[in-house]
Amino acid sequence: METNIIYNEDCFERLKKIDDNSIDLVVSDPPYEFISKSPKGGGFMKKNNKKHLISIEKSFGLSFSPIVFLNEMKRILKYMNLYVFTNKNLLFDYLNFIKQNNYYFDILLWLKNNPVPINNNHYLIDKEYIIYIKERGAVFNSKLNYNNYFTYVINSIGTKKFNHPTVKPIKIIKKLIKISSNEKDIVFDPFMGSGTTAVACKQLNRQYIGCEINKDYVEIANQRLRQKNLGEFN
Repeated sequence: METNIIYNEDCFERLKKIDDNSIDLVVSDPPYEFISKSPKGGGFMKKNNKKHLISIEKSFGLSFSPIVFLNEMKRILKYMNLYVFTNKNLLFDYLNFIKQNNYYFDILLWLKNNPVPINNNHYLIDKEYIIYIKERGAVFNSKLNYNNYFTYVINSIGTKKFNHPTVKPIKIIKKLIKISSNEKDIVFDPFMGSGTTAVACKQLNRQYIGCEINKDYVEIANQRLRQKNLGEFN
């Protein structure tokens, strides 16, 4: 199986070509379930976030069911060893899957210290959930620096310089990879976006395989990976 490559294709097509029990870790940001189904909505979505929502809609849509995705991850992983970013609308889908399979889980939080300042009839959208799903036998490196094991990370919203709507901070991705994989392990990201998981793997001496349906994002990711000093493109 070829590694250290990002495929410009739908991840579910690439998954058909990935062998059972061949991946050590999955770290990914799958599509969320959006309450507002249309980028033509009013208020903030119309004024400030319309471009963001349209980009998401064109890439993978505004609706996502995790079950097919989770069963495929279960098939390709040597042991269930998975981190997925999500919002609150899909929490029960992930938790029901965990319960049905009797997996260990935890819920980590990315707390954003610069959230969008909109709180009309609701709290600020100042966090994202990271669902960690694991079974016995999966790697968990428990002898790193103590600070790695807090279940929350405070970090600003990801950089906008990669022209991607949902860039994840590399600080968070590296933390997850360090804890749940070893050097040379294969890390799969089926929704690679601007390449943060691949960059983190390269910095941490892991192998990576990624999928990204948007060819512009694939080029951005490959551009980041070509930098001699990856720190410049974190």
